Amino acid sequence: MDCFALMLPYVKGADPFVKLTAESVETDSQSSDDADYESIAATTKRREQLCRELSGLKTDMPFEALLDVLCVEDEYEAFKHRFSGIFAAIALRAIAYVDETAVQSKILDSARAVIEAELTGATDADSSVNAQLRSLDSYKALEYVGLEGQTALIRYFKGILEMTRYAIAVLSSDNCKAWPKNPYANLLNSYNLMSCQEHNMDEALGYTKHFSGKLLDAHIPIVVQPATLSDEIFDSVFGEMADYAHAIWTCQSTRLFVPVLLIHGVQLSLVVFTRKGWHNVDLGPFAHTDNQPDSRDFDPLSGTICKLLYFLTLPPQNFGHFCDVSHRIWGDYEFVRRRDSTDEDQDPVLVDVSFSKDSTDSSITIANEFRIEQTINSRGRMAHKFRVKHRGERAILKLSWTPVDRLPESAVYDALKAANIPNIPSIIDSGIIVKNSFGYRVEYLLIEDCGVPLVEYLQAQLTLGIDELSDIAASVMSQAVECIYSAWNAGILHCNITADSVVVKDGRVAIPDWGHAKFAKDCAVDVDTLAAKWLFDKNKVAGDEDCDAPTTVTPLYASIPVLVGATQRSIVDDVESAFFVAIDALYKLQVDPPVVGMVGAEVGGRKSLAFMRAGCMGHCRYMEAVGVAKCSELFVWLTDTFREYLFVRNGEYIGRDLAIDPEFERTVEIQQLERILVQIKERVFGESPVSNTGKKQSQVGKSSTSVKAPRRSKRLQSKKRRR
Repeated sequence: MDCFALMLPYVKGADPFVKLTAESVETDSQSSDDADYESIAATTKRREQLCRELSGLKTDMPFEALLDVLCVEDEYEAFKHRFSGIFAAIALRAIAYVDETAVQSKILDSARAVIEAELTGATDADSSVNAQLRSLDSYKALEYVGLEGQTALIRYFKGILEMTRYAIAVLSSDNCKAWPKNPYANLLNSYNLMSCQEHNMDEALGYTKHFSGKLLDAHIPIVVQPATLSDEIFDSVFGEMADYAHAIWTCQSTRLFVPVLLIHGVQLSLVVFTRKGWHNVDLGPFAHTDNQPDSRDFDPLSGTICKLLYFLTLPPQNFGHFCDVSHRIWGDYEFVRRRDSTDEDQDPVLVDVSFSKDSTDSSITIANEFRIEQTINSRGRMAHKFRVKHRGERAILKLSWTPVDRLPESAVYDALKAANIPNIPSIIDSGIIVKNSFGYRVEYLLIEDCGVPLVEYLQAQLTLGIDELSDIAASVMSQAVECIYSAWNAGILHCNITADSVVVKDGRVAIPDWGHAKFAKDCAVDVDTLAAKWLFDKNKVAGDEDCDAPTTVTPLYASIPVLVGATQRSIVDDVESAFFVAIDALYKLQVDPPVVGMVGAEVGGRKSLAFMRAGCMGHCRYMEAVGVAKCSELFVWLTDTFREYLFVRNGEYIGRDLAIDPEFERTVEIQQLERILVQIKERVFGESPVSNTGKKQSQVGKSSTSVKAPRRSKRLQSKKRRR
């Protein structure tokens, strides 16, 4: 309990997800009414979307089941019996919540005598029950009495924490030492009370040692639903909780799950958001419903307070994180292979994570300014990436969350290395931090820094003309497809080619981010050896994607079949994604200011995007249709060639069929792809300004007379395009 500080909603306004970033930007108190309205509308829309995504993924989890998942059953039982006097003493001082108003309960003397006698006679309970009750009698901060609704409940919640401190203060010496202490907070550290009146993140429990009121420091949000007529969680309240959980997933890179305390009238629940869904854990009543309760009302209430206080004594590494973040979130981390000399069967790939007090050669500094921006979904796979230094060399640190029945990314890299696939980054170190947390593993990879995404690489060379830049893009796309083809020959599909997974450094192309990869059933690699090393079931990682897999891809670069829900993947889908990555890079060079992506990217819904894309690809001037107003002859040839390979079969355009029917079978046409790769070696690598060695070659096409690229609304200026 002492590790946390009560946090107020971090900034004013109705949109906590947008405004509550890891840096918690100050808001402008003079913002216009229109801006406020747009913010509220955006928040509402986002929360409604989260409700739709998560509504069918609820599980009612018994409290005992959560203890089992956390592996703390014995510790909880010891805590409950040893300190039962504290919980009952607080229950004796609990309020009654009648007609949504907090009133001071008036327990009958006869009932009080029974309870006190039971407590005094309990062998495991602290003997100074009367002293605890007297200490609570001296607690005069009953400002919640007489208040109504949400305000009364949140004030009373703080009152429980205050009463706990009063009760702990009079524990016997032995019991005081036995009260669970966290290594980062003193027993009697005061909480920072911060109230909220503008939106419903009423409070949050934050880390005392680095408390700053930012979202980065929030451990457990607290949300109030005052109405008590229904046990159901209102959609608006659930959307709010899911919004906070999503925001915390986004900015806290050590999360295993996000717990949210829900005060639902007199009931207290713990809503646990995981990467798989969410669990509702009913803790029980934490206030009376009658202002004259009898002795039978106290056992459930005392039990609820016990459960609450136990969770608040758990350190972060046992409740929500994979390491101790109590002193700080950002800093120097040590990733150390878990080796137990007493256990010969210890898995060698398991990794322990801890903070290093001082920066060392082996430590890795993780900070927000080193973060590589990633899209974090509300559920499913997730990855946090950082640009770091390791032993003086630049590298990429990747922390990824993958379903336990899917391939670990490290296993895929081992397979790629064994098959000698070109354009694959080197792995400096890797391991598994958590084998299974609510159905997901947490993996750690330290990868060589292979540069920046294609569009950033091109933007750094704007002194070149658009023809030269598009020649570079053609070369990069060609190398990416060659890598995809080589991996496919070895039985490995990437399954999530995006702008971030086609990177360039000094002219050398690399394809990272194999976390979504699949092994084909006839994979050439030794899957048995990989499964034994990386702790996965080989029988569960082969075959088709499940119906939820498409939710984790990046829609802007996904193939049309994947956008509409196809579960079977082939090399054609990966090639199509590389095709869109190259086109998107040129598009972003030719719009000012840069936007999210190609024409159609802003269309709502994946199916709408699929239809928009199918329509563009079916147009004879499809490059103009997606917003590319100018490019070189080489890039025109390459994209025309791949467009035909992707969207034409037997002389017929099939893009619309792909967008309509997820089960439409698009043949691989591997001989056609191999002929294209031979043509690429002749036309691209013999003439491109970029090669695998990074040396500049002869240039194709005339340079543009203007470095500044035209806007997308202008007509295609290149006269070389013909269908």
